[in-house]
Amino acid sequence: MSDEGVDKIISHIEAEAEKEISEILLKAQAEADKIRKAAQEKAEREAERILSNGKRVASLEGQRIIAETRIDVRRKKMDAQEEAIAASFEEAKKVLEELAEKGKRDSFVYKDIMFDLIASASEVVAGNKLELVFNQRDSKTFNKEMLREASELVKKRSGRDISLALTDETIQHLGGVVVRDMEKQVEVDNTLETRLNRLKESIRVDVAKILFGDRL
Repeated sequence: MSDEGVDKIISHIEAEAEKEISEILLKAQAEADKIRKAAQEKAEREAERILSNGKRVASLEGQRIIAETRIDVRRKKMDAQEEAIAASFEEAKKVLEELAEKGKRDSFVYKDIMFDLIASASEVVAGNKLELVFNQRDSKTFNKEMLREASELVKKRSGRDISLALTDETIQHLGGVVVRDMEKQVEVDNTLETRLNRLKESIRVDVAKILFGDRL
């Protein structure tokens, strides 16, 4: 074979080789682009997923913070209301103390209140002979004339022939009375503090409405 023929064959082989190489490179490039695109799409999906999860977690955390804040505000509001209600009852206690010490406050007369406390307690305690127990101040001021008046009121209110007696015993209270039978088996505590404490739960809602109205 001549040199010219050999050159042609080599040229043909080189051309075919270059063509094959080009095709391989194109295929490789296309595959690489495909892989890169897939990787990019996957990365974008992952990023979107992470972002979405982040938003969801952030939303849940925000909701949790808002809920906790609302609970905290509600608790503080309730605490403030309870303090205001408690302060109102403490003020009422001071008013009762002043009433008991001075005998009168505004339109309230302590003597009338005392008689009513004695009568209401006497209606509950059984027996026709009852004892009255006062604090030290009232024990000194509750004289025989007042005892007679109280006895008449008790008889009228109870419909029973009840006699009242004073005792030398005293109690540590702002005012009011403890009424008991002579055997000391049954007694009714109608002291001012006890009556106020009994009223607390029953009038608490009314006090709250007076203080806060529609803000409850």
